[in-house]
Amino acid sequence: MYDMNAKSKCYLGTVCLERTRWGKRQPSFSVSDWLPRFQRDGFDGIELWAYHFTRADEAEQRRLLAAAPIAIYNSYVPFTDEAAADRQQEAASISKLRAGAVKFNVGNDTALLSTYKRNLLAWAEWLPATCQLLCECHPGTLLETPDAAYSFHADLDPDRYGIIVHVGNTTAKALETWFNTFRDRVRHLHIQFRNADTDPGDPAKRPALDALFEIVRQHQFHGSVTMEFTRGIGKEENIESLYRNACSDMSYIRRQLSC
Repeated sequence: MYDMNAKSKCYLGTVCLERTRWGKRQPSFSVSDWLPRFQRDGFDGIELWAYHFTRADEAEQRRLLAAAPIAIYNSYVPFTDEAAADRQQEAASISKLRAGAVKFNVGNDTALLSTYKRNLLAWAEWLPATCQLLCECHPGTLLETPDAAYSFHADLDPDRYGIIVHVGNTTAKALETWFNTFRDRVRHLHIQFRNADTDPGDPAKRPALDALFEIVRQHQFHGSVTMEFTRGIGKEENIESLYRNACSDMSYIRRQLSC
């Protein structure tokens, strides 16, 4: 059961630091090496990019399993019929890592909407009963609008299936609409402060960001938060700079949400 009185948890998305996230998707660093640092710097856990586990070498996989449970598993598994074996393998990884939740996306083929849903429900049966499924209603998918996402989730168990909402790369009006549509079914926030206009360290930019978090507070959100993307992503990105920005951004988020 979702507890709206619970204190928000703040996670770091390992995809934030991964320079191959949109390229070959082959890990360029070992997450396990960074876990003590994440903890020391105040993150409550991680949202683990799937490929940081599935495409890691066996030694790294053993280290991540030893460090489990993880907070959220960031999955990219498709829900077509042809990907059944991939979903089963992914479910095994999620179970081994004892993930508390899994992020998922559906595809963008309108003819396959019922297929996506059927396979999602089947996949949920392969996951631990305690693992919550969080839909990232991403642009480019069939669930990118609140109305479409609401229709898809209407008959799904609200305790098991939650919604991820993005903050930082959306307008206040859009953010308000997502919360008005899903209310306490919004379980998780993905924070994207990727450019100079969304830099909470710049006093001139802070009022617009403050207004977004005022909407979040007004809706009494007490779910979890992932620092997904920060400034410095690009061709010349540096992992240390990205991490410093992510830490700074998370400090701002903690102040906004008292978490």
